Amino acid sequence: MMKVGVKKISVCRKRLIIWLILTLISIVVGIFIDIILKTKAFPIFVRLSGLIGMLLAHFPLKRTGRLLKFVENPKEWGCTSRLLTTDIYKCVRHPHHLCIGIFMTFLGLFIGHMGSFLVITISQWAWIIMFLFLVEEKELTEKFGEEYKIYRQEVPMLFPKLLCVFRVMGNFKEVSL
Repeated sequence: MMKVGVKKISVCRKRLIIWLILTLISIVVGIFIDIILKTKAFPIFVRLSGLIGMLLAHFPLKRTGRLLKFVENPKEWGCTSRLLTTDIYKCVRHPHHLCIGIFMTFLGLFIGHMGSFLVITISQWAWIIMFLFLVEEKELTEKFGEEYKIYRQEVPMLFPKLLCVFRVMGNFKEVSL
């Protein structure tokens, strides 16, 4: 008997779906806490800084996506079989996760109430850090072996070399590998 129309979802796509669900839950819980506690809204300039921060975090997120797409066309959506160590990846090992954490922190500011800000920020950073330590770092070490171990010693996991980031992000030429 032949299976028709059944397509397996990649591990990376499943992780994205789980993260989106967790994000939605943290936003709803944060807003619910603000409603229950009747928290006062942040000043407008704080909320505007949240909007500006979200927009600024978008650029490196888009850059990491382009870089991963240039590496290869993976068999599984969002997964790669080649270690990327150029461009922003020479400044920080997990730039995409870093930018998601920054984006979500600024989203909390943009929503503009203390409960939402705290729940969104703390939960997102907790999930990112747990995922990196418990899953991603182990998988990358298994997948890329000694090459990743050397890369791990040279490049910080989540707190980038800032001068390196400014140099790389200031380079507006076509993304190169």
